[in-house]
Amino acid sequence: MLLRRVGGNPRYERLYELPGGKLDFGEDPKAGLLREVTEETGLEVTTLQLFDVYSTFDIDEQRQYISLVFWASISTGVHIELSGEHDKYAWKKLSEIQLNDITDFTQTELQLGVSVAQSDGKSATLGHIDGKNTSKIDRVIIYSDGGSRGNPGPSASGFVIKDTNDRVLVEGGKYLGVTTNNQAEYQAVKLALEKALEMGARYVQFRMDSLLVVNQLTGVYQIKNRDLWPIHTTIKELAAKFKEINFTHVLREYNTEADAMVNKILDAQA
Repeated sequence: MLLRRVGGNPRYERLYELPGGKLDFGEDPKAGLLREVTEETGLEVTTLQLFDVYSTFDIDEQRQYISLVFWASISTGVHIELSGEHDKYAWKKLSEIQLNDITDFTQTELQLGVSVAQSDGKSATLGHIDGKNTSKIDRVIIYSDGGSRGNPGPSASGFVIKDTNDRVLVEGGKYLGVTTNNQAEYQAVKLALEKALEMGARYVQFRMDSLLVVNQLTGVYQIKNRDLWPIHTTIKELAAKFKEINFTHVLREYNTEADAMVNKILDAQA
């Protein structure tokens, strides 16, 4: 179920989003979601199951957002009554959703525009964009990964940069010698951001499967390992050069291409 927003931030005006909202201080996430869904739609939620957690940072607003996404089932036969924040609702399958009709947060939370491996070894894309001008690469999606065989041990970083139509623009990486998994993860972010700047990208959606690194980059966790301080500072300086950048955690199965780059580099070195 998607709700069309009216009022509020002009950036999200007339775009669809998932039901939900902000938690009150100290509020249980499940209780907060039940409250928000009831207030926004009048629906009664019967079951909830946590699906994933995302951390993003909005450069323009200088705010960090943490999103908890739940699978939910509702009672049937209940009349839908929308609040003043929304003027329309729609029931959509993932394959029916147009990315330019929904907010950036909703795109990330539903993991749309992500390549998903199929049983035949090919990839399928959830969601698509109609009429998008790609002559100028202003917005990119970056997948990155790093790995160490031994931790510490032989390590490599890999990244894949795509446009918003899920087309691969650049893929690359680097052999790092003997280091740790964390160093390899951070080096992958640094290499990818340097390449994105070189390409002229201004808006970046960064996706990686290391929740630890995402939370460190967005300030949720402090970095206790002093060896990571220099590269963390470098990444923050690079990130400040973009108009907007979001660091988002995704499940490992949605980051297979960057992972493949890491293993390809390590295998070649071996």
